[in-house]
Amino acid sequence: MQKRAVSGVVFENSFQGDGWVRQSTSPKFKWSGNGRTIIDKIKSVNYKPELFILDETSSMSKYDIYNTITGKKREVKKYRKSGLNEWSLYSEAFFKIASRHSASQISVEVYNKFVEDYYNYYKNTGLFERVIKKMTEDVEGVQIIDTFIPMTELDFKVDIVRNSWKGYYRLTVLIKLK
Repeated sequence: MQKRAVSGVVFENSFQGDGWVRQSTSPKFKWSGNGRTIIDKIKSVNYKPELFILDETSSMSKYDIYNTITGKKREVKKYRKSGLNEWSLYSEAFFKIASRHSASQISVEVYNKFVEDYYNYYKNTGLFERVIKKMTEDVEGVQIIDTFIPMTELDFKVDIVRNSWKGYYRLTVLIKLK
């Protein structure tokens, strides 16, 4: 496990009390295409983004802590409020290359071209806005190091992060203060 992931769990656990418990839930997207892995599915649609479709039955909920008294949910981020004046990572919920095994299945160039094509094909269709809505609709806000921020005070967008692991692009959901 990455050191960042371990410190994130410790940070999330620091908010337990007053009914809050760590109950991390991550999006689980289902994609069209054939095969077991995301790479198999991308290859099976011949790298055509219009054929690589996000299934509406995908689970898109994302939160880290849950209040057993009120039923409210919050995402937890190890950010300071001042750092949220710029776009920051909220989620890498889509598809990504994050292991040597996955990387051995597809070249950086081919994968990055697919990510660019996918982003450009879907950016004006409303898909990204629907994903953000479903990901955040049941969450009251984001707990950060120095405060709690309600969802109404945050902006979200989907964009490509180009300086990711081993040069593989990542389609990500980003967050910042309004």
